[in-house]
Order: sequence, then structure tokens, then C-alpha cells
Amino acid sequence: MSIALSIQDVRVTLGQFEVLRGVSLDAAPGTFVTLLGASGSGKTTLLNVIAGLQHIDSGHVLFDGQNVESRPPRKRKVGVVFQSYALFPHMTVGENVAFPLRAARRPTAERRKVVQEMLDLVDLGTMVNRSPASLSGGQRQRVALARALASDPGILLLDEPMAALDKQLRERMQVEIKRIQQQVGITTVAVTHDQAEAMTMSDLVAIMHEGQLVQIDSPENLYRRPVDEYVAGFLGEANLFPADRQGLLPPGTGDTAVGTAVIRPEDLVVVDPAQAAGHWQVKGVVRLVSFQGSRFRLEMTTPSGQSVVCSLPPHTDASVLVPGAEVTLGCVDPDRIHVIRPAQADQPLKLVA
Repeated sequence: MSIALSIQDVRVTLGQFEVLRGVSLDAAPGTFVTLLGASGSGKTTLLNVIAGLQHIDSGHVLFDGQNVESRPPRKRKVGVVFQSYALFPHMTVGENVAFPLRAARRPTAERRKVVQEMLDLVDLGTMVNRSPASLSGGQRQRVALARALASDPGILLLDEPMAALDKQLRERMQVEIKRIQQQVGITTVAVTHDQAEAMTMSDLVAIMHEGQLVQIDSPENLYRRPVDEYVAGFLGEANLFPADRQGLLPPGTGDTAVGTAVIRPEDLVVVDPAQAAGHWQVKGVVRLVSFQGSRFRLEMTTPSGQSVVCSLPPHTDASVLVPGAEVTLGCVDPDRIHVIRPAQADQPLKLVA
């Protein structure tokens, strides 16, 4: 079973601080939504609101169109995977997965069947009698996931599920969790501060900032078309330039700008100014070049003092891109330039060099 989730203008105050300030979002059945934001943005509080662990001051939480604000957590049909996994050390893997079924007084034969199905789902079918202490971090995480799914919840909640894993294991588990979520088809809401994790697993990413939901969209749309400078800077590296309604202006004349243009590092290339005539370009001095395996990261400084980052392919001849060298960067595809328009703008904006 998978349900539609709707959060409508939810507000939560803790002490004197308004943690959630009118948050609204909708997720269709089977959607994977990740709440992404810095510490204190309200994402964990919103997850607790969905789980029924946090009282709300106003607003509504709906499952399949029905208000659930007054329902206690045990009656919401929600499965939760905590950051610590919260496995019982004195129980076997199978007993941990069976725990919510035993609490619901399901028959023994049914418990055994469901436990085996869930462990097979997470590729741990042969470990039913193992102790959690004998498992790796990734295996313990999958046991916690199997336990959360055992009671056939309508919504799965993941609270920083990979924070305790090392980088390589975290990347493998992102793909594994997405595979399991798609196979089960369950509506899922995850909390993370890891941008790559959110982009890899999610159908929708909700960017939260200071208790508000700033933008919710597909990972690609968020990255390519951020709604404001906060989202642009939070989701990966971004070069921000002034934009104006009259056309391209010379560097240093951005005082007439009324908007902000976003250009991602991978959309800039080193160009010959004469051959790239007609395309947007910016000149500067190389500050730093570093090799990062899949790319060279070039950072330069413009005459106005702005730092600009460019991502170059790994086969680039970087021998001439030494600190202090003059370089011109250009964006040869205008469709790669996204302009953040002022709230009341009614005319198209153009990029200011």
C-alpha cells in the first residue's frame, strides 16, 4: 500500500522559535521526496510531524486526503528508519524484523513468511539468525529498512539514513535504497544534508531554509532552474552574475542589474576571445587549478574581484593554466544560462558580463 501525502500550511513553534513557518508540499503515491537543508532548517521537525511525533500549531497533514493530525504514531501506518538504525542487540536479525509484527500480534507463521520476504528484498535472506553486532554498517541499515517495511506501511520515513556510513558505502546504499523503494512502490520521505544523496535517490527534492520550503522540484530542475540565489548556491557550485533588461554590459557595470544569472561550472569552457565572439564570456586570472579525478576544477578571479569556478574535462592540458595566467571563460550554450528574475519582473532579463 502506498498513499498520497499532503502537508498544508503547517506551523510549529518550539519555545519562542517558529521552527516551521507555513510549510506545504504534496507527494503522489510512490514518490520519493527528500527534505534537504542546512542544520536548523526544519527538515527533521517536518519529518517528525509526518510521523506524528511532533504536535503542530496549525495547518493540516493528510494521508490520502484524510486528516491525521489527531492520530497517534502507531495508527498512522508509517515506517521509520532512524539514523542510528535502533536495532535491538539482544535479538537476531529475524527477530528485529519481526518486532513490529509481534507487537501487532500477527500469527507466527505469517511473521516468519513476512520476515523472509523482507530480508530477501534487502538481499539478506540468509542472515535471519545472525546477530546485528556481526553485521556491517550497510547490512544493519538494510535490516532496519526491512523492519520498517515489514508492517506494510503507507509511508516510509528515512532520518539521515546514511550519515554513519563511509563515502563509498554511502554511495552504494543510495542506489540500493532507491532500488528497494521503487520495487515496493512506497511513498518515501527522507531527510538529509547531503546534496549528492538527495539528487541520487529522489523524484522530488524539497529545499528548506529557516523553517520554510523554498523550492520543491525534480533534482534536474532544481539544479538547472533554481528559484533564488540560496537554492543556486546550496545545490552544488554556482557562478552568479548580474543580469539586466537592456543587454550585455561590460564587466564592472553591474550597478544597473536587476536580476541574477546562474552558470554552473561545467557549463563554462576556456575560450579564445576572438573565436568566441558573440557568446557570453568573462576574463580573469587563474587562482587555483586542482585535479579531482573526473575533472579539473579551475578557479579564477575577475578584475572586479569575483571568484568564478569552471569544471574542465580530465583530459584537459592544464600545464598552461597556472596561477597568475590570464584566461577567458565562456558559455557557448545560452540555454545553459538560467536567470533568476525579480518577483515582479515582467520583461526578459539578459546577462551582464
